[in-house]
Amino acid sequence: MRNNNGRIFKISLNRHVYKDSQSYDVQTSITKFNSINAVVNQISKKNLTIYDTLRKGYAEMSRINLDICNEFEVCEKEVSAHL
Repeated sequence: MRNNNGRIFKISLNRHVYKDSQSYDVQTSITKFNSINAVVNQISKKNLTIYDTLRKGYAEMSRINLDICNEFEVCEKEVSAHL
């Protein structure tokens, strides 16, 4: 598959998926490029949403971890003083 920039992107589809894709393309008068481009864009958006959610979760956990460390800082200093 070649886009307007001349880049090539190859995919391998299951035979049944390929047939379904061809049928859909014919029924909707959409080109293979636009059909596959739409699917890839949808997958990318979904994955970006998942990654963004994970990133936000890790950021929140790091803030919580920092708060926990700050709570025990005094105790650790007392223990260090007795060693």
